Amino acid sequence: MAHITTRKVKGKQYYYLEESIKQGKKWIKESVYLGAELPNNKKLLEIYEKFVQKLKKIGATGIVPPFTEFLSRSMAIKIANATENKIRFLRELTATQRIEFIKRERITFVTDSNAIEGSTLDYWLTERVISDQKRIERLQKRGVAITNMDREEQEALNLNKCLDLYEQFLKHKKDISADMILKFHCVLLSKIDGYEQYCGLWRPVNVRVRGSDHVFPHHQEVPKLIEELVSWYAENNELVHPVELAAKFHTKFTTIHPFADGNGRMVRLLMNYILQKYHLPFTNIPLNKRSAYMKTQAAGNVENHKPFVLFLANGIVKQNKKLK
Repeated sequence: MAHITTRKVKGKQYYYLEESIKQGKKWIKESVYLGAELPNNKKLLEIYEKFVQKLKKIGATGIVPPFTEFLSRSMAIKIANATENKIRFLRELTATQRIEFIKRERITFVTDSNAIEGSTLDYWLTERVISDQKRIERLQKRGVAITNMDREEQEALNLNKCLDLYEQFLKHKKDISADMILKFHCVLLSKIDGYEQYCGLWRPVNVRVRGSDHVFPHHQEVPKLIEELVSWYAENNELVHPVELAAKFHTKFTTIHPFADGNGRMVRLLMNYILQKYHLPFTNIPLNKRSAYMKTQAAGNVENHKPFVLFLANGIVKQNKKLK
């Protein structure tokens, strides 16, 4: 990966952007001078983009941005190949098949994301609820009470409505902001009994997660921590590989745990938003990977982001390697 290194010349330290390239049987180092001081992020991005073009001319691929820590060039190439495979797969479908595939992908995400948090709805029950969404919404607007619809069904409807909002934000190329996160959360907890007071608000209480010893930040710290997270994203979004960016945003978000409820569903939505903003595939975390996924989040709570970065990267490659 393109990384920043230092060299000492006559006792003085200078910065370089460097990459190792294999030519034939030999490895050579290509580098570009950055200066006696590190340039700001904007200037560094300009230098990096020119460096990538130079490397492409000698046949190098998979060059990752300089602030990337955990994704190797070989993994970056696998992710790029998986992404291209999905694009090719969707292109080969008829319009009707494409709509049906995307619909199934969405229902799978809603099913698994809710199930990770304890929902008992399977794919077919989730599909049935979502297929009835428009009729249910019309009745609810008229003040008609929907009998026999429980919390889990409302959660499925809400997460699906979040995806509707998600697609609108994506269409208009909106960047992640605190306001966007709150709007998603307001939809996510809408009409959920007992959570009206928390809907679309940073948590006003301290929280603990069952089975975890991690102490989450005091609720009064949450707005500032979210502001810092959004700023981190804005400052690094071109200098970190998008998969690592999405994964780190995810683990940083869960460490803050900014809401009284819905944190996991929210961050899996935001993770995908980052991936798709950079034209990478929409990605599901399957229920059967819940245990491994939770271990990566526990590692993230102590600022060890590597496990989830690799978990997400491997998931993207696996889900998009053999599409039929």
